[in-house]
Amino acid sequence: MTEGPLSGVRVVVTRPRAQAASLIEALEAEGATAVPVPVIEIADPDDGGAALRAALGSLGSYDWLVLTSPNGATRVADAVPGGLPQGVRVAAIGPGTRDRAEALGIGVDLVPDRSVAEGLVDVFPSPPAGGGRVVLARAEVARSVLPQQLAARGWRVDDVPAYRTIPVVVDHEQRRQCRHADVVAFTSSSTVTHLLAGAGRENLPPVIACIGPATAATARDAGLHVDVQAIEHTVPGLVAAIVGHIADVVLLRPEPADSDDARWLLDRYHAELDERFGNGSAGDAMMTTDPEEVAPPNGLFLVARLAGRPVGCGVLKIVEPGGSADSDGGVADIGRMWVSERVRGRGLGRRLLRRLVSEGRALGLRRVQLETDRVLTEAIALYEAEGFVEVEPFNDEPNGHQWFALDL
Repeated sequence: MTEGPLSGVRVVVTRPRAQAASLIEALEAEGATAVPVPVIEIADPDDGGAALRAALGSLGSYDWLVLTSPNGATRVADAVPGGLPQGVRVAAIGPGTRDRAEALGIGVDLVPDRSVAEGLVDVFPSPPAGGGRVVLARAEVARSVLPQQLAARGWRVDDVPAYRTIPVVVDHEQRRQCRHADVVAFTSSSTVTHLLAGAGRENLPPVIACIGPATAATARDAGLHVDVQAIEHTVPGLVAAIVGHIADVVLLRPEPADSDDARWLLDRYHAELDERFGNGSAGDAMMTTDPEEVAPPNGLFLVARLAGRPVGCGVLKIVEPGGSADSDGGVADIGRMWVSERVRGRGLGRRLLRRLVSEGRALGLRRVQLETDRVLTEAIALYEAEGFVEVEPFNDEPNGHQWFALDL
């Protein structure tokens, strides 16, 4: 694995399998681990491409050919292997589409600064006297902004389907991989829609990266927070944007509880509790846990890292397996939650707690529970804010004064 600014970072790649290689290679060149989860395939439109072939067959009667995606450019190039007729100008919605078109021998005359339909409309010329014709080759299902606004400016627009996207089933293992990844890289609106449908919002990685404004708008409309939007709307631009963002992002991932970093985190956790309790007993009570007790399938040890360095941790430990007589779901303890002073104030404690709860829910648990000392007032406030309710004691932890549980 190449060392680089994304070393150790897991990035979900949602592109179709046949088109994922360039993004995977660019991510791996920066040290990332690519997690392929293709959510769409590119297929012929319902008419088998008849409308596209008909339009391209009379392309000499058009003034402009408009391409709105690399897939559209590929379909056009396949349909006119002899090249475009003289006099037809070509507009591409963004640099990625331009690059694909030019690589296939299609010269591009116009690319807007903003890679959205509105940006192309803003720079598109007025039709000649007597009117002009535009053929728009794009996905079978697409926004109506471009054909409507070009028509409103006096152009006669033939909107022809060049391809369609069909969803790919996301299986259980892929959902698990998504949940344990750090970043998801969205390269089109359809990848946003179909990953949400296939994996579920609860299984998305914490960092959402989008190749351009149209994709980002779809993500935001779906209620996602977009953390990264590429300035240059290409694969290299997307990877560069992820690299720039990740340098100051705390990443969470399950790791072995017996690693040197895990032991260091637990040492810091125990030392701080001893200092706050003032009796030196916190470490003695907590250090007896066998690492196997917090390793799958018994639980997990969650590590928070900033620029590769450990800055926090938390544990999920199953104390009652599922399938018991009184319930199908099991019960797990949450504990050892600690955040380094250097990253406090960034909401990391809340993120750790929510991730541990999410992992418990994914395991099919019916309840997660924890105990705390009355001294830890900020922790108690966090638990209550996240929906935990105070319950009767469920263990004999010597430093436990209050016990909380959350039904999942």
